Parts: sequence; structure tokens; C-alpha cells
Amino acid sequence: MKRTFGSFLIYTLLSIGAVVMLMPFAWMISTSFKTRSEVERWPPIWTSKNFSKTWQLKTNVSRGSIGGLDWKGLTLREALVLVQSETEQNVLRIQIDDDPVYRGTITISFPEDARLFRGKLDKDSFEDFSNALRKSTKQKEVLQALNESPDAETFFSRFFALYLHGKDAYLDRRNYLELVEKAANSSIEQIDILSRYASRIAEEHRDEFSKFMESAKKACADVVGSVTIFKKGKTAILDLTEMESIRRELNVWIEKLDAGKLNEPLRGNPVIRLYEQRVLETVRTALDRLETYLFVHDFFQAVQSERVGSAIVKFTFMNEREKKNEFLLSLNQTDVPNELREIVEQELNRSLEGLAERVEKRIDEKLQLEFAAFGFENVRIYVQQMKQLGSQLLNLLNSKSLNLQSFESFAGLKQWLQSEGSAAAGVILSKMEQLAQGVEDDEFFRALKAVCSEIDTISKLRTFQSRVQSLMRIVQAPDFVKEVRLKRNQTIELVLEDVHPVYLEDERYSVRVDHTFKEILGNVFHNYVAAWNSAPFGVYYVNTVFVSTVTTIAEIVLCAMAAYAFALMSFPGKNLIFGLFLSTMMVPGEVLLVPNFITISRFGWIDTYYALIIPWIVSVFAIFLLRQHFLTLPRELQDAAKIDGCSHWRFLWTVVVPLSKPAIVTSALLKFVGSWNAFLWVLIVTNKDKFRTLPVGLQTFSTDVGTVYNMLMAAATFSILPIIVLFLFTQRYFVQGIARTGLK
Repeated sequence: MKRTFGSFLIYTLLSIGAVVMLMPFAWMISTSFKTRSEVERWPPIWTSKNFSKTWQLKTNVSRGSIGGLDWKGLTLREALVLVQSETEQNVLRIQIDDDPVYRGTITISFPEDARLFRGKLDKDSFEDFSNALRKSTKQKEVLQALNESPDAETFFSRFFALYLHGKDAYLDRRNYLELVEKAANSSIEQIDILSRYASRIAEEHRDEFSKFMESAKKACADVVGSVTIFKKGKTAILDLTEMESIRRELNVWIEKLDAGKLNEPLRGNPVIRLYEQRVLETVRTALDRLETYLFVHDFFQAVQSERVGSAIVKFTFMNEREKKNEFLLSLNQTDVPNELREIVEQELNRSLEGLAERVEKRIDEKLQLEFAAFGFENVRIYVQQMKQLGSQLLNLLNSKSLNLQSFESFAGLKQWLQSEGSAAAGVILSKMEQLAQGVEDDEFFRALKAVCSEIDTISKLRTFQSRVQSLMRIVQAPDFVKEVRLKRNQTIELVLEDVHPVYLEDERYSVRVDHTFKEILGNVFHNYVAAWNSAPFGVYYVNTVFVSTVTTIAEIVLCAMAAYAFALMSFPGKNLIFGLFLSTMMVPGEVLLVPNFITISRFGWIDTYYALIIPWIVSVFAIFLLRQHFLTLPRELQDAAKIDGCSHWRFLWTVVVPLSKPAIVTSALLKFVGSWNAFLWVLIVTNKDKFRTLPVGLQTFSTDVGTVYNMLMAAATFSILPIIVLFLFTQRYFVQGIARTGLK
């Protein structure tokens, strides 16, 4: 019974220890399948929505924002072209406040009570509304937006952005309630100050004045408590129910503060007039902000007469072939020169990704060949200078609604620039004259046209590429939805027809993503694919395998020879030398980093495989491990080998090493794992990805702004996987080598 209980206790403790040891590895695997938001979730969870068939997304409508725009590597003119395409007036943008969506079928459901207005509001209705609004509000920003807006839709966009969008929104819960509290506290301070002027009130009215001031002060204190309950809410912006409740509270507050109920002689007193200016006006300003919004909102809702009903927008991702066809369709609708069109079509057959950059590179090479006839030493630099000139010239011409084809000669262009008289024109003229030195005017003008044509083509390609890469295939949509795009996997853009987006921005949409089984697998392993593509992990893998293998083989060869000498050979000072060897194990490796780095630098081995391999091909621990195992071998074997005329070299590799396989495998495995996981030394002696290994590559996911843990764990998993597989196949030798070392 005792023996059974003891065995049970031992196995229980071993099981608990195994679970504790495997827990970090299990958590690493679990994290590698999670989305970014799930990694940051507290309390942590073991599962992930990546295994789910359906996602419900949190969204909000973005009012007039520019989403999904890649500014990297753009000239000013190209950026302006993209800005114009991104700020289309007929685009409704729905921002996904959730994890990005990379695959699946997305469904946007309109609220059942959703309404819209087709076309634009007529000028007479907008004029009547404007006049009524001017009479009802004192909000300067609202009046300014009203005066600057050419139509109702523009005003609505500016107004709702002012009140509802951004951290400084007028009806942001925190902002508005702070405004009310400041108004109340300011009113209390002013009441305290004005109460000191009671001596200026006629004696027969002083009691009434004092009681009124006390009641006004109490009303200010009460309103702070009554609006405090609205600080907590589900949304950052106050909803309509809360606005109505706050308006009632403020109206009651103003009624209590109103000096109209005082006796007429007292109302005419200068102190009361000052009270109305400093107290009542402050309170009315806070109420005016709220009532202005409700006034505009009611009119805005009344305008929207058409019910959308239970309409939905369903769309999915396009494949590469569909995107290429859409790109060609856009290209055929533009006036791109035929010679440039051929280059575009050739590069499009390769891939849509990076198309504009590849086309620009080929056109630059073509221009360099043409400009080589000018006799310049560095044609590449000359092309870059011409492109800078072309961008500046096109920007100036576009601002004047002109194009380069409007000028028949180089002289005509220079004459126009001289007559323009602006600073920009002067800079362009100076640079143009500088680049035209030594070149015939006609040739230079033809070259300038070619450069400007390239710039124009590349800007168009960037516009087409930006649109097509985000374009979605519509499965189902109402008639007013013309096109759907998904920018950067987080901004949904609905291109509307005959409906201004402002009439749909006030709705709350339900967004769902459905996945097929294949798409679920794509979600599950998305972090692994993204992590692999985020850095040249293929190069890192090859480097790690090569360095680890060569280092391991070299160490086994050298350490086996050293261990044989210390174990089976006799020479003067053997024990002393071996003791010195062992003493080096007490020196921390960090102490040797600086001298080793200086040595490697002097040899010129920085960014070479020599620096990664040669300093680590000898290990004192491996020599000690093999020596201890060699000592366990029978001495008779060595004597018999000597009698047969066997040399030390042959005896080592034909007898000793085969009999020491467990110790050899153990030493090799420890070295291979250590070399595979080496980080600090590799980071120090390499500057290029060409020579770096997997552990250094993992730092790709750690930056100054934070660590992307899900992709880091995915990269760590496929980095450590070969080591786990190797250990599973060699664990028997590993255990034997450790167990037998030191036994006689």
C-alpha cells in the first residue's frame, strides 16, 4: 500500500512538473494563433476567434477622413493625385475598430430605421434652414461653417464633424460635461463676487437680493450633481436620449437663475444686469451648444424621406486575376503612351504588387539610355534631377490649368515662365537652364516631355494600383452602392451614386465577416505567413542551419581530438593544462565579447561567416564531456590497438568515437542548440540581413512603439520547431551520454 501511494505521489509530482514546464511552450503556441486584440486582452484567453466561422466587427463611421493612403516614396504631385482620389465626395467610410480583415465575405447591414436623401437639398430649403439657424444660435464656428458652405451637404458634413468627430468634438461626453461644470463653477464664483455688492442694493430689496443669490448658487451646485451621472456611458459621444435629459436639466437651471421673477426696481439695478451678463450668458452658451445640435439634427432627420429598409451590402475579396483585369480596364480608359503601356502590361503579367515601382525603374533605365547621348558623366543623377524639375513644372502648370503640350517649343516655355513672375517659376527656370547647358533646345524639350510623361504615367499607375488593390467584388448591394473598397484591411469605403455620404454617416451599421473552411485555415495560420514575409526568414533559416551545422561539426572534430589527448595520451603537464582549460569555464562569456569583437574587426571579418563560426568551434565543456567518457573505455582496447600497429588517429576515429556515440551526440546536440539560439554575438558582428540568423530576425517584431507578440510567437514557433524535432530523434543518445559520463 505504501509503495503504491509512493508511486502515485511520484507520478503526480512528475505530471505537475511536466505541465509547468510545458505551459510556456503551450502559451507560445496559443499566442501565435491569436489576433492583436486578443493578445492584449485581460484576462487572457487560450482560444482565438481565428478558429471561428463568423466575426462580428466593431465599427464607426469616419467623417471626411482619409484612410488607407500610403505616402511612402511619393512625390508631391503623386501625393496630391492620391489625395484627390481619396477625398471623393461620394464615399462613405466605415472604420473597423477591430482586428484587420484579410479574407472572408463581409456583410454590412443597415439599421431597420435607416433613411437617406437622394441627390442634393434644393437651395431654397437650405436658405430657409440657414436663416432659422442664424436666428437660433450664437455658436461662432457653426455660423462660420454655414457661411462658408456652398450647399447643405457640405454644411452637414462640417457641422457633424465639429460636434461628433474627434477627441475635441463638442458633444464628446467628457468635453461637454466639463463645459457644463465649468459654467456652473464660474457662475458660483461670480455669484460670490456679486453678493459683496449688496450695499448697492436699496435697503428694502436687500433680503430679496440675498435670497435670490443663495438660491442661484444652490441651483449651480445642484446642476453639477445632476449632470455627473452622464459621465458614464456606452459611447464617447452623448446619445439623443442623454442630450434631451441634459437639455431639460439646463432649462430648469436657467429658470432658477432667471432674474425676471425679481421685483422690477431690483431688475433694473446695475448689479442684476451684471449678474445676467456674467452668469446667465455663460449658462446659456452651454445650453446653446446643445440646442444648436438638436435643431440641426431634427432638420437633418426630416430631410431624409426615403427608407433604406433592411438593405445589406455583401462583398468579398478579389483574386489576383480579377484585380489585373480591373487594372487593365482602368488603364485602357487613360491616354498613356503606347511605348509606356507596353512596359506596364509586361510588368502587370508578373505581379500587381509593386507595379508602379517596377515600371518607374524600367522607364528610368530607358531614359538613361536616351540621355547618354547628351554626354553627361553620371546619367543616373541627371535623370533624377530632370524628374525633380518635371515634378515642379507639372505642379506649376496644373495650378494654372495648363499642360506641357500647350507649348510648342522650349523658347515658348521659357517665355511663359519669365512672364509668370512667381518665385516657383523663377526656381524652375533657373534649374531648367542649368540642366539644358550643352544640349540642343529641341532635344532638351523632347527629353523634358518624356520625363513629364513618365511622371504623369507613374502617378496614374499609383492611383489605379491603390484603387484596384483595395477593390472588392460585390455580391449583393442596394442600387445606390456603386463600388466597395477595403483600405488597409480596416477601412471600408462605399462609393455611392446619387446619394451624399453625409446622409448615411449618422447610422450605426452591423458588420459581419463569414469564412469558409479554407479561409478559417488562412486566419489560423495568418500570423505565421505574415511573420515569415515581414523579414527575409528564408535567408535567416539558411544562415542558421549552415552556421549551426558547420560549428557543430568543427567542434566535434577538434574537441574529440583534444579530449582524446587529455584522456588516453601521456605528455608533460597534461593535468595542469587540462586544469587551465577548465578554469576558463569560470570566465563569463560577456567579458570576452569586447576583445573578441576587436579581434574580429582587425581581421576584417565583420559581416562574414568567419565571425559567426570560427570563435565558437572549440568548447571546453565539450572537451571535458568527451574526456570523461573516453576515460570509461577499457584500456585493453588501446593496448590491443597498439599491438596491431594502430595509430592514435586511427584508434580515435575507428574505435573511440564509435564507442562514444552517446557522448558525441550529446555534445553535438548541445552545440547545435546553442549555435541555433545564439543572439548577442550574431547581433554584434552582423549588419546585413544576408548574414543574420533566426534569433536576430525575431527582433523584427519588437520596436520602440511596442512588440507584436502574436507574430513574434509565430516566428518563435517556426524557429524552434527544427530543434524540437532534432531533440525528439536524438533524446535517447542525449540521455545515455549524460548518464554514462563520469562512470567507470
